[in-house]
Amino acid sequence: MRLADHLRAVRHTFATNRFRAFLTLLGIMIGAGSIVLLAGLLRGGEEALINTSQRANEADLIQVRSDDPPAKDAARTRRDLSRGDEETLRASPLVGGSGATVATETQRETRAFFQARKKRVRLVGAAPGALSLYHLEVDKGRFLTDEDLAERRRVCVIGIEIWKELLEEKPDPIGATIRMEDQMWTVVGVLANKPLLGGGGDGTWMWNRKVLVPHTTFDAMFSPSHSVGRLFVRLGGVGDLATRLAAITGVVRSTLLRRHLGVQNFKVEGDDSDANQERLILSIIKLLLLGTGLLSLFVGGINIMNIMLVTVTERTREIGVRRAIGATPAQVMTQFLLEAGLIALAGGAIGVLGGIGLSWLAAFALTKAVGAWQLHVETWSIALGLGLSLSTGIAFGLFPAWRAARLDPVEALRYE
Repeated sequence: MRLADHLRAVRHTFATNRFRAFLTLLGIMIGAGSIVLLAGLLRGGEEALINTSQRANEADLIQVRSDDPPAKDAARTRRDLSRGDEETLRASPLVGGSGATVATETQRETRAFFQARKKRVRLVGAAPGALSLYHLEVDKGRFLTDEDLAERRRVCVIGIEIWKELLEEKPDPIGATIRMEDQMWTVVGVLANKPLLGGGGDGTWMWNRKVLVPHTTFDAMFSPSHSVGRLFVRLGGVGDLATRLAAITGVVRSTLLRRHLGVQNFKVEGDDSDANQERLILSIIKLLLLGTGLLSLFVGGINIMNIMLVTVTERTREIGVRRAIGATPAQVMTQFLLEAGLIALAGGAIGVLGGIGLSWLAAFALTKAVGAWQLHVETWSIALGLGLSLSTGIAFGLFPAWRAARLDPVEALRYE
């Protein structure tokens, strides 16, 4: 039989009992559609977590923070984590020379005043690289520049909540002056909204409640020792991420250990950081959710086996005629296997289209509910959904096809 003949046979199977055919395809449709939908939602969720995260948190990021020294080194002379460490790492041929970028984090809580209003904020010493490090965007005005740092200007970029509450959404906030720590600061920019996924909080740790100033000005006024709370190294170059992460982590640890006079009063967080634990959790969730799609495909496969067994019984006389005019058992078996595969593939295609549609609806609804949520349709999930649907149809169609091939031609011709 030609492929066109098999397609007509499948159409006949659907036309004979449309409701039964729909129920047969339902499991396959749900399985294939759920794979596409869940893959898109998980990808969008992972992206949303990164974009709404209030801290630097990525796979290619090494974090260094202050820590208590070991008890045996408690009395030894040592250096605290400072901008000197940043300069040392940036000058290292194995860190800065490899294309990695180095940044630091300094901040303190304070109050900001504008006219008769005041607001609790977090003052952050920052550099131009903070935009990419924390995935920030500027809504109004500009961000901090190298000139601001070099000239130690008293300029600031404020979070959008500060603009709304302290400046009362002043149409043109650029050039306005706010008072912090008895000093006047000129607003040069307003950050775009960076909400916390799932809601807000009372603390000033959210970017919407932060005020960014040049870190050189911050150090001159508040941290003459140039101490920092956290240091970041973003990997550069190409190659296996895990290998590069392990190598640079080792270099960072040994370089800082020499600079801190052999006392490890810091902690380097690379492949064992919280960010990697979050990614591990996301991977486990992905496997569990995709497993539900596979379970639906299994149920759909059982339905296909059921309808194919019924089809073999209904077409027993047709099988006898085909055998009588020369068809071999292998040809009969191939015919029913192809029909089972085509039925499952049709269900998979409908399910994939439905999954894409539901992904769009889910992205639209989640954007309204929790903020920006990008629509993602993963190519691999479409291929996986269609491939597993076809494989399921063939696997569960084997037994009915085998039964059809074993029918005795004479008995089949007598069947009424």
